[in-house]
Amino acid sequence: MNDILKPDLVWIDGRCYRVNDSNSEITAFHEHDLYENEVNYDGEGDEDDEDDLEIISDGSRYSTSFHVPHQYFGYIIGKKGAIKSRIESDTRTDIKIPKQGQTGDIKIFGSNASNVKAAKRRINIIVMSSRMKQKSTHFISVPMNNADIIKNFELFKENVLQNCQSKGLEEILFQNPTKLHLTIGVMCLMDNEERLIASKLLMEAKEKVVMPLLKSCASMKIRLRGLSYMNDEPSAIEVLYARVEEEDGPVSVLQQLADRLADYFCKAGYMHREYDRDNVKLHVTLINSKYRSKSSNDIRKQVTMPFDGSEILKRYAHYDFGVTTIKEIHLSQRFTMGIDGYYQPTCIISCDE
Repeated sequence: MNDILKPDLVWIDGRCYRVNDSNSEITAFHEHDLYENEVNYDGEGDEDDEDDLEIISDGSRYSTSFHVPHQYFGYIIGKKGAIKSRIESDTRTDIKIPKQGQTGDIKIFGSNASNVKAAKRRINIIVMSSRMKQKSTHFISVPMNNADIIKNFELFKENVLQNCQSKGLEEILFQNPTKLHLTIGVMCLMDNEERLIASKLLMEAKEKVVMPLLKSCASMKIRLRGLSYMNDEPSAIEVLYARVEEEDGPVSVLQQLADRLADYFCKAGYMHREYDRDNVKLHVTLINSKYRSKSSNDIRKQVTMPFDGSEILKRYAHYDFGVTTIKEIHLSQRFTMGIDGYYQPTCIISCDE
């Protein structure tokens, strides 16, 4: 029932669409259903003003072209071309998609600009719904790995392993200290073009979101203090994390920063809210049961197995990991490390003027 009341949402060109089932294959019926369940954002619904799409006219017809990763072509075309044909019929347009093995943009031709925009919007919806099925490749991160925090984390790890003989707890479950970070949101970027677009979005967000907020405080100092966990049972924890506190500054600036950054990428169609949360959950992962399977050849351990964190919470509930200053925000690559031991960056913005 919760899935029906709170379905997945995607943002396309400043509009919000409901995705009835993001895990199922898109059919012509589902594609039509996505399009019909459109909700205007902030009351704005004028198609002529909804985006900066460049449309060219040669006097007899209108056209536009835009990049879509080839991995999504099959979703747009559909079985035996059914979805592509339906979009063309509904919007009175002609859609040209590069054939297998070819490179290039998708092109749309129509008798007027509104029809061309409508067809592009339909394609964007399909791409976003398909993107939600893919495993994330990148994430917006804030490094939390200065020398003081790393030192305190390593001491925490040593004490926990020595003093807490907890069921399911292993050294491999602890985060690599050089990779300690705050996650703003995750996304799937399928090719270089999308990585360039996401990098541009982050640089735009610096001017429109980050710097205006940071002007309210001399510097964004963050303290990691206290422990919490993701699920409801301390004896069966999957993720144990450090709480994030703002230090000597205006309250909730960090939360506003995280939420507005996430919104910026959501509305551009490159990110979506996880677990129906209205706000980004501010946390720094310390121990994660998923790390167990990455180093194990035992098939029994390749299924996430929680650990008992009761003793850890009892002894170290208010542990202070120290203070760091937010100096940079990264577009980070998952599973790829840079020469400094942190995640390989695709783009970095400075939080200084």
